[in-house]
Parts: sequence; C-alpha cells; structure tokens
Amino acid sequence: MRQILTVLWDSYRLLAAKKLFWIVLFLTVLIALMYASVGFTPQGVSVLFGAYEMKNDLIVEGSMFADYFYMMIFTDYLVPWWLGFFALVLALISVCPIFPDFLKTGSIDVAISKPMSRVTLFLVKYLGSLLFVAIQVLVFCVIVFIAHGVRLDAWNLEIFWAVLLLTFVFSLIYCVSVLTAVLTRSTLFSLLVALLVWGVTLSIQWSESIMYKATYVMPASGMSINMKTGATNKAGQELEANAEMERFYGIVRAVGMPLPKTRDATYFLRKKVTVRGNNMTMSSAFLEDEATASELLEAKAMEDYDNRHSVAYIVGSSLAFEVFILGVACLIFVRKDF
Repeated sequence: MRQILTVLWDSYRLLAAKKLFWIVLFLTVLIALMYASVGFTPQGVSVLFGAYEMKNDLIVEGSMFADYFYMMIFTDYLVPWWLGFFALVLALISVCPIFPDFLKTGSIDVAISKPMSRVTLFLVKYLGSLLFVAIQVLVFCVIVFIAHGVRLDAWNLEIFWAVLLLTFVFSLIYCVSVLTAVLTRSTLFSLLVALLVWGVTLSIQWSESIMYKATYVMPASGMSINMKTGATNKAGQELEANAEMERFYGIVRAVGMPLPKTRDATYFLRKKVTVRGNNMTMSSAFLEDEATASELLEAKAMEDYDNRHSVAYIVGSSLAFEVFILGVACLIFVRKDF
C-alpha cells in the first residue's frame, strides 16, 4: 500500500511541477468566481457581486426560475464547455507525456525494479494521471457548491457528481493516449491519436443527436412542416422520408454503440443534479402554469430527447471501451521487454 501511495504522490508532484497545471487551475478558479458573482435580487439578476443588475420579471430572488437558471449555467454551459472540453484538452496536453517519459530507458528500469507487479504499477500510474482533472474539477465544484449555498440557500451535494463524471470522461480519452504511448513511446503521436479518436466519437454523437431530434423530437413537438389537407402524396412522401431518417438514425446509433460516450456522459450530470426535487432534464416541471400547450409539448419532447439513453448504455458501453483499450495497453506493458 505504501508503494502505491508513493507512485500516486509522485504522479501528483509531476503534475504540480507543470506550469500548465497551475494555469488551468487559475483559469478554473477565475471562471468559478465569475459564476459565483452572479446573484438574484427582487428585480432580476445581478453580476460581478452586485456591480451590475439586469431586470427580469421571471428570474428573481426566491423564484423557481432563478434556481433553475443558476444550475443550468453550471450543468449546460460551464461543465460541458469549460470543464468538459477546453480544460480536458489542456489536461490531455499536460498529461500525455507521462507514459512516454515513464517508458524511457532509465525511468522504467527503476520503476519495474520495485517489489510491485507490473499490472499494479501500470494501473496506479494510470490512475495517478487522472488526478489532473479530478483536482481541477473538485476545486471548481467546491466554489460552485458554496455559491449555491450562499445565493440560493441550497447546499446541493449532487454538484460533486461532476468530479466523478468528468474524470471518467477524461479517462475515456486518455486510455487511447496510453495505448499509443505503450506502442510508440511518442508523446506527440499519443496526443494526436487521442484527439483524433475523441473527435470521431464527438462527431458520431453530434450526428446521432441531430438525427434523433429531426426524427423524433420535431414531429413530437409539432415543429414538423404542416401538410395541407388532402395532400396524400405529400403526406406519404413525408412518412417515407421519416422512415428513411429512422433507418439512418439506427445506423449511426449502431456505429456509435461500441465507442465511448464522452458527450453523453458529460450531459449525464443533468440527470444527477436536482432543483427542488426535479432533475435538470425535467424542463416541463419548471414551467409556469400559464405555459401554452405547445410549449409543454415541446418541453416533453425535449425531456424524451434528454433521457433517450439509459445509464447502462452510456456508462456500460463507455466502460467496456475503456477496459478493452486499457487491457490491451496493460498486456503489452506486462509482456514488453524493457
């Protein structure tokens, strides 16, 4: 156990020695403080700790809309874009050299000479590399947690799901880098391959998302093109086109099934975080009673869209991908003659 802790501590020291780690941490804290500067008054929304105020009839102090709006900024914008994209790219750039440097002659000789199995050494080194993202997201979530408690008097521990989910998302990308590093010992190549695989998976997930909306959400919410009464040929063409879209959607879903669901796993946070008893995908629950029938219908269609994938599908298929890639990398590492 002591040796495992020593390897983890060495991983942290290696990360802390990198300037990029502190640059990203500084930016993360700065963005979190900007988020914390947003508040609510009886007249509307205040920013920069009350320096500016924007009047709004719905988003006011104590309203359900204020609670939903404040959490939505976190789950729909800050987590997916800063923590789930830009910060992960910077983390990948910083962490990618760890395994290539670890496998260099001299460094690997000392490591494998220790009384620790190669499998344990490999896995501990891998887990230690994930500390970059885990620490960054944890600091961010602590600030957000305090901001929610002070602003809304809601001490929501569900916010910390972001630490687990984003670390998991990063591991899905980083495992590809590790496999490439074990095969080539090249930092640049492992970074490029990881970014390429991430880009391909994101493209497939975006395509699946767009096609699902076009096939199911728009018709269900009444946003499809209205057909003239009696125009049976046009109606038939629309049904045929929709059936074709369903076939294409099935193909895209099948192609993306064995790949990691980085985007879906990031937005899974919306299912785990609740506001006044409703999670962030239940948008219809936050509408006022005077909402029109079409608005409620559209909100229900978007709820179906947000919940179209089960936990088993998102986490299970992604974890299977990571276990396979990491297993291959570990097997090569164990059998390789250094």
